[in-house]
Amino acid sequence: MKPTTELPADPALPGIEAIRALGLARAIPQLELEAGAGEIRLVGYTPGARATLEAHLGPRHLAIKLYAHDPAPEAELYEALAHAGLAGDAGPRVPPLLARQHDLGILVIGWLEGPTVEELVKVGKGSRAGQLVADWMRCAAALPLSLGPKLGSARVLYRAGEWVALLVAADPGLGKTAKALARVLANTQPREEAPRLLHGTFYARHVLELGDGPGVIDWQRYGQGPSELDAGMFLATIWRLGLDHPALVAEASRAEQAFLTGTEGLLDERALAWHRAAALLRLASKVHVVERRKPHWLTRAQALLGEALQLAERAGQPAPEPRAEAPATAFKLNGAALALLLQALATRPATPEELERIRKLLDETRHRPS
Repeated sequence: MKPTTELPADPALPGIEAIRALGLARAIPQLELEAGAGEIRLVGYTPGARATLEAHLGPRHLAIKLYAHDPAPEAELYEALAHAGLAGDAGPRVPPLLARQHDLGILVIGWLEGPTVEELVKVGKGSRAGQLVADWMRCAAALPLSLGPKLGSARVLYRAGEWVALLVAADPGLGKTAKALARVLANTQPREEAPRLLHGTFYARHVLELGDGPGVIDWQRYGQGPSELDAGMFLATIWRLGLDHPALVAEASRAEQAFLTGTEGLLDERALAWHRAAALLRLASKVHVVERRKPHWLTRAQALLGEALQLAERAGQPAPEPRAEAPATAFKLNGAALALLLQALATRPATPEELERIRKLLDETRHRPS
């Protein structure tokens, strides 16, 4: 959305109503502001659900998150990540939690400064974008946290029904393809190992370049599940970026390659393909949004579903058989050859006569039946 200083009236968001009625200083006394101090603007808004304000309060640059529900679980996550050392001023990090008011559904966090990895791709820094996201994936995989609801392929399949229904309502052709995709996903559901902390909506715009590492924002849908779920969503949004901007296809590909290189050994290839396919289905289902702003929304959704089908079919292919190594030729030194070799090389270079004797003994060993 386009940022604005106008705050909407929304009774479902008690925090925004309090700020409208009382002003920021009285609505959030923990900020210790003078009345009328600071500047705020609305930078994100989902009516009846949530809003985000950007606030410049003297030297402080903050994000004020306003919810229709109690954001206690999100606050708990920020505290846990800070305890794990991820709310500092260097390395991979998340915004620090600065204040909260549960009765008004308000969280105040620090504002991380830096371009998103999506913006990096747009300016020709795809490889850096992919490496940043890979760095975060490895960091998250090592965190000993078990907070949040269970996320994974079972939940994805449950939600796939919603996404298919949206596509059926938008266009019969899209609906037919979406149903076929959902069937393939159901038949190729991956196994899942020990769950890890997941962001839950790991779009390219949610990862920032902070100079010395990645920053990750917008954690309201975090949970526990396979790393491939977050990785699949990132790769889906990067692929979509190339779809929407053909001039960025090569740069998006560089971001993908850098990410895959940086996460080598961390992700299962077939599970990743499955989650990428599911993420593309989810993105394609947002036709109720894109049809109002993109004249080619139908072709775009078809392309997303086509790519998803290819990935889902790849996820169902059997794992490649490990390539058998050619057996090495058995080669053992007999006692005489070994003794002579050690004697010749222990304290001095071997004489020509000794080298000739070693050669003959080795030849005898090589040609002796095993």
